[in-house]
Amino acid sequence: MMSKGMKRAFCVLLAAAFSVLSLSCSKPKHTAEEMRGILGELLPKSAELNEIYFGDGLPTNRDEDAVRAFYESFDTDIAAISYEPVDPSCGYETVDDIKAATLEVFTEEYAQFLFDRAFTGISALFNEGTETEHRTTAVYAMYLEQDGFLTKRVNLKDDAIPLGRTYDLDSLEVLRENETGVQVRLKSFFDGQPSVDVELWLTETEVGWRLDSPTY
Repeated sequence: MMSKGMKRAFCVLLAAAFSVLSLSCSKPKHTAEEMRGILGELLPKSAELNEIYFGDGLPTNRDEDAVRAFYESFDTDIAAISYEPVDPSCGYETVDDIKAATLEVFTEEYAQFLFDRAFTGISALFNEGTETEHRTTAVYAMYLEQDGFLTKRVNLKDDAIPLGRTYDLDSLEVLRENETGVQVRLKSFFDGQPSVDVELWLTETEVGWRLDSPTY
C-alpha cells in the first residue's frame, strides 16, 4: 500500500509529466521578427489597395480612341454618363483583377466589406414589406464593367479619405494570439510625421498570412 508521502511524490511527478507533455504539444508562439517579415510583404500591397478603395482610385484611360469607343458604346447622352474607363496599363482590367489582388492581402471577411463597397454600392431599404417599400442608394459602386471596359465612378475623388500612413516595422510587438490570428502593435507615421500606434490583426490561412484589419 502506498504511503501518503509516496502518493504526494507520485502526484507531483504526474503533474510535471503532464506539464512537459502540454508544452511539447503546444504550438510555438509567433515572434515579432516573424511578423515583421510577413507585414513587410503585406503592407506595401495594402497601400496600393487603399488607393483603389479609399483614395482617388485607379488611373483613367487617356487614350483618345479608347475613350471615344467607350462613350460610343452607350446609347445615351454622354453628359449623363457617370463612369469613365480605367487605364488598362495600371495592371487592372476587370473587377476580378481587383478582387484577386485584394484576396492576396486581406482575409475573405474583410475583403467582402471592400467588395460590397466598391462593386455593389451601399443602399438602404425603407418601409420593408409595405406598399411604400423603396430602396435608396447612398453610395454608388466605385467600379463597374461596361461593354468590356473596367470603369471608375467619375466623382470618386469626392469620397476619398486622406492616405499616406506608413509603419515602423522595427517597433512591432506581438500583443496576443489565439486560434483566429495574431494581434500586433507598431508605430505609424502620417505624411512623414509621427502618428498613433496601430494595432493590426493577421490571420494565417491555407494560402498564407492575410490582414484582417484596415491599414489606412
